[in-house]
Amino acid sequence: MRTMLAGLLMGFAALGCAAGAAAPPGTSAAAAGIAPGMEARQEGAEAAAAAPAAVAGPAAAEAPASRPEAAPEASRGVWIGAAGASDLVLPGTRETQLGVWVDVPAARREARAPAAVALLVDASGSMQGAKMDHARAAAQAFVDRLPDGDVVSLASFADAAQERVAPTVLGPATRPAVARAIAALGPEGSTNLFDGLRLAERHAAAAPPTHAVRRVVLISDGQANIGPSSPEILGALAQRGADHGVQITSIGVGADYDERTLNALALGSSGRLYHLTEARQMSSVLERELALLQTTAATGAFVEIVPAPGVELLGVPSERADRSGDTIRVLLGTMFGGQHREMLVRVRVTAPAAGSHPLASVRLHFRDPENGNVPRVQEVVARYGVTSDPAQVAAHQNERTQTLAAVIETGMMQLDAAQDVSSGDFGAAEAKLAAAEERLRQQAASARSTKEKARAADAASAVASARKTARAAAASPPAARRMDALQMNSASRLWADR
Repeated sequence: MRTMLAGLLMGFAALGCAAGAAAPPGTSAAAAGIAPGMEARQEGAEAAAAAPAAVAGPAAAEAPASRPEAAPEASRGVWIGAAGASDLVLPGTRETQLGVWVDVPAARREARAPAAVALLVDASGSMQGAKMDHARAAAQAFVDRLPDGDVVSLASFADAAQERVAPTVLGPATRPAVARAIAALGPEGSTNLFDGLRLAERHAAAAPPTHAVRRVVLISDGQANIGPSSPEILGALAQRGADHGVQITSIGVGADYDERTLNALALGSSGRLYHLTEARQMSSVLERELALLQTTAATGAFVEIVPAPGVELLGVPSERADRSGDTIRVLLGTMFGGQHREMLVRVRVTAPAAGSHPLASVRLHFRDPENGNVPRVQEVVARYGVTSDPAQVAAHQNERTQTLAAVIETGMMQLDAAQDVSSGDFGAAEAKLAAAEERLRQQAASARSTKEKARAADAASAVASARKTARAAAASPPAARRMDALQMNSASRLWADR
């Protein structure tokens, strides 16, 4: 069963372009950072420090008579977009939000990026029986479908980590040895996830530069109980792996795994998380992972947000954000065709009395596997105008930013509510989910575009379903209640499209 961390995770974005794709309805050219008739530049890494690629023309100091249509960024190869909560702000200093999104076209890629996959299997005693049988079968099926030339490794962890297969280039001569190692997996002992994860990350990070897609696939049914085991420590380990391009796909099986830890692994590495109610679902999850590897559109991707004068970046909730001076970078890693990745940036703006002003330069950096992993950069500049009329600020809200803010904020509330259900605090869970549902329904009611209205309404319906699950859990036995909490965690919209 898919979670998308359910996957801490927001959908992923990447490269390429889809002919005819248009900017979302309700996005102004100023908000998108592209003036009508102007293209955002798309350049190699050597030009990353060049002047801003595309800056919109002046916005009116007061509300414009009508909002201009967005330039069709995607049709020109620009996948990055950004807009403030409104195209207009009041003068003075106040906090607001900047929405950032990357929309990767679903066009077929002509070249598949070689991958380095480190399989990491929990071999503790709790994996005995059907869980280990399904883990072996799923791992073998996954390896069978990886093409020759990919690098694969296999490790397990129980009382300690054990290397079963060192990083190996797949081919007719090496596949039999990998198959024998998978068949020999067996459960015993405790759960030293830290050592296992450290070994698997080392395997993936050792891949040659030609194999820029680097992923650890973790299968576990339990909680770490030997070695460093807190979500914070394990999440930090995942972040260190991400610095070397390694992302983690976490597959939690059953009701006993620690979702907080798997959440932290997915968030720290910009990876994905899946919750499986039954072990036999492993094959379908690994099938999905394989499909994503085959549609890789970008590697080493990250979004760089550079504030304009008078703007302070305060943070990016639910994302790993690295700060260097005034600039923030959000790691995206490997991105696949058709992925949509969104993030919400909290900003503090000191606006002058009037005029049109830049809010931030937002740059997507990545390597293009279809063109020899050449470094590329796309940039847009989000802008705002100043008005003294609060009604005009409200009237010129950017619908995509408003909707993604509602979805991200309520997704975080759903994660908190899932923890409340797990601990038996059903009143707190109900209060959070009720507030989340109301927030989304209000956004759906206020949205003008059909797309954003439908998106907010769908998210509200999903939260309503989570509320029903939480209410039912109150009368359920502990085992069923725990499964309900894990399902709520994995169903959060925070993980969609990671």
